[in-house]
Amino acid sequence: MSQQPNYGFPFVEDPNDFIPDVESCTPEEIEAHRLACATYGKPEYKEPNNGCLAARDEKGGLAIMTRTSWGIGTNLISVCDECGEPFGNLLTCHECGGREFCENCWPLHEKRHDEGREP
Repeated sequence: MSQQPNYGFPFVEDPNDFIPDVESCTPEEIEAHRLACATYGKPEYKEPNNGCLAARDEKGGLAIMTRTSWGIGTNLISVCDECGEPFGNLLTCHECGGREFCENCWPLHEKRHDEGREP
């Protein structure tokens, strides 16, 4: 499986596909991310990442908060091993050791398997 790094605020669903920037994140953000990774996919996983927030300051003015519950860091986006495009749902070829393909590239990969041109 190939993954493409993308630095910024977290936009992945799975916290294991995000790496907080320890130089830019608060201890609370790092801990929230650690807990999210430990509980992801389990019933106790209650709070996904909260994105950037807008709030009012004490004078009623709009204040944009560019913090998220997991801070800022690197998102790891799964990409097709054939074309390199990012896709949400990839098909895994277990015969090739876990390479992943988008629905467009999968038939080409299968054809190469049938012809004996894939390992």
